Amino acid sequence: YMIVKDERRRVAESKIKELNGFLVDVKINTANIITVFFDRTEGVQVENCLEVSKHIEEYFDREIEDYELTVCSAGLDKPFMVDEQYQKYIGKEVGVLLANGKRKKGIILSFENDELILEVVKKMKGSRKEYEIEEVVISKEEIKETKLKINFK
Repeated sequence: YMIVKDERRRVAESKIKELNGFLVDVKINTANIITVFFDRTEGVQVENCLEVSKHIEEYFDREIEDYELTVCSAGLDKPFMVDEQYQKYIGKEVGVLLANGKRKKGIILSFENDELILEVVKKMKGSRKEYEIEEVVISKEEIKETKLKINFK
């Protein structure tokens, strides 16, 4: 008896939107362990996870289908899954791996119409010490993965 992923996604998403958040991913493994990942612009609190968890459990009876549920915030070390993550992290530094194997590192200036605009600092040609800032436009289909750069200061 397989748990239907789309139903879980729909139920989780309605509650997450209510909490001013967005769904990032739903994973269900063969042992019926469901993991829901979401995020909020203001950040995810433990209470938010509990609210989403309760909401899902109200919909799906464990007596009928035995499942284990984990609701958590989208991991900062994981690649972006949804457009909302680009919006949430405007002003933050990301590393982008392009489909052609090249890498770009920069600060997200905007993400609109499937285009990511990064502010990239690079060395000026022929100079060792001088840097210039350029805006790089990357279309979403060129992106293989994007990760937040976590700078531990």
